[in-house]
Amino acid sequence: MSVTPGIYRLLGCAVIAVSAAALTPTASSAARSVDVALPDTRVTLRENAADPLKITSYTLGNVAYLRRNTGFVKQNGYQEITVAPKGAMALAVPTSYSAGRDSVLLADLVTNKAGKVETVAKPYIAKFAHWSRSGGKAVLTVQRKNGTIWETTGFVIVDATAKTARTVTVQGVDRAARFRWSPDGADVVADYQGGTRFYGQDGALRRTLAKTGIPAGGEDVFSPSGGTLMTWCPATYTEYVCFWNRTSGKLTAKANVKPKALLGWWDDKHVLAVVASGSAYRVAVIDLQGKATRVLADISAEDWKNKVYLSYTRR
Repeated sequence: MSVTPGIYRLLGCAVIAVSAAALTPTASSAARSVDVALPDTRVTLRENAADPLKITSYTLGNVAYLRRNTGFVKQNGYQEITVAPKGAMALAVPTSYSAGRDSVLLADLVTNKAGKVETVAKPYIAKFAHWSRSGGKAVLTVQRKNGTIWETTGFVIVDATAKTARTVTVQGVDRAARFRWSPDGADVVADYQGGTRFYGQDGALRRTLAKTGIPAGGEDVFSPSGGTLMTWCPATYTEYVCFWNRTSGKLTAKANVKPKALLGWWDDKHVLAVVASGSAYRVAVIDLQGKATRVLADISAEDWKNKVYLSYTRR
């Protein structure tokens, strides 16, 4: 995309601010790690062009930043941006209602075209977007406020091709449930009373894995092959991170690590974890036993306190 520094580009309803700071490694440096500083933070990424994942967006508190060819750019008016696998599409969740309805913005990052898709009506909200592995659909969790607590009532499926949204109410859903996709994109999964439930796209219960702990891990809770589910271990376990065979429901590994957050899978034998590093934090690649093999980002204590969240997309 040809741009002029400091100029704003309009993607449908979305204003994309273009920064002059180039973050793409040159040909001579592509084979080695490159340090990338995130705007408005003291977070430093340690990136390599050969990595299977790349940070494509991040949030700082209630403000979202999107990665473009020229760098990371603040997206005013959006609290959440999630980029689909392969990086062609993005879905943004606004910070407020429009005409009494919540919505999302679907942006084609290749053609620079975007449009709004309405989701739910007030007092419901739809957030925590997760893309299917094909990039054809996104699922968001629908919530309604009960006193001071937001409670889950179901989910919304956004079709990126048809530009439509369909709301599904789930009977007996866990009030704290958060919906994500199954590996094949046929079902959605969510936590349920300390376990994991699989639901059809119509909201019908398909399967329950009891006592797994709640699904954990960034944009995708399943390993790249789809065979393993990552969860926060049940409270009865000494370890904090558990891995389960998706088909049999049997425990396959437990990681001896106490992360602050889990950000998804690196490959079938490694995951991403935010771990303490002195008074600050790091995003580390860890194996299924909890051993760190690489550092991907340094996060200051202040940024962590301000609720920075790094969103990784599979290339």
